[in-house]
Amino acid sequence: MFYSNMTGLPVYSALEICIRRDTAVCVTGHREKLIAPYRNDPCMMEITCTAVKLMLERYIDIVMDKGYTTLISGLAEGADLWAADYVIARKRFASECKLIGIMPYLRHADGFSAKNTELLKHVERHADLLITTCDNRNMIYGKKGGFNADPHVYRDRNFFMVDNSSAVIAFYSESAHSGTGQTVRYAEHRGKPIFSFGLKDVYNVIDSAGTEKTALIEAIKSIKFSVPKP
Repeated sequence: MFYSNMTGLPVYSALEICIRRDTAVCVTGHREKLIAPYRNDPCMMEITCTAVKLMLERYIDIVMDKGYTTLISGLAEGADLWAADYVIARKRFASECKLIGIMPYLRHADGFSAKNTELLKHVERHADLLITTCDNRNMIYGKKGGFNADPHVYRDRNFFMVDNSSAVIAFYSESAHSGTGQTVRYAEHRGKPIFSFGLKDVYNVIDSAGTEKTALIEAIKSIKFSVPKP
């Protein structure tokens, strides 16, 4: 067992934990810095992120209302933390709802913004379980590898999430070369159902509903898709 650098809470090795996969869904999505604002207008960044969050919430509701009771989050900035934060709110009226956070390594949040550091602390405090897929407490990410630097820590985390889930929710742009793309491709290879949307879908909602949050909420409520029961 380890302890989180952010909150001092227990973090278990992936080798110690068995997750009930049949009712688990993992979420993967782009970081906030990879989200291009609506019409490439920096002034539209806030409403674009709001629309992404609302879409994520709608997808989570649809999937979890079908019987998936556990959401697995990779705890990255952007979609991962937004989804985790929403599931914490959902837990207030859905007692069977669970949140599991997966860290690629213990120091994964060293470069987080102050805002996202606070959000991560909130998520960790309210998660039902925290897991790391890296057993070396000194390991960090490094593209070229080397002493205590591993280029595969994020890949290992992503594959673990897919392997321990029965479905995937993805905020994913197919043209993007990213960890999200890697996760989606691996899920496809493993034959997992994938429920995904991208920035084009977000822009289309804003096109039709406008930039008022209330109108976006109403438009996104109409989104439906088929989900097999776990």
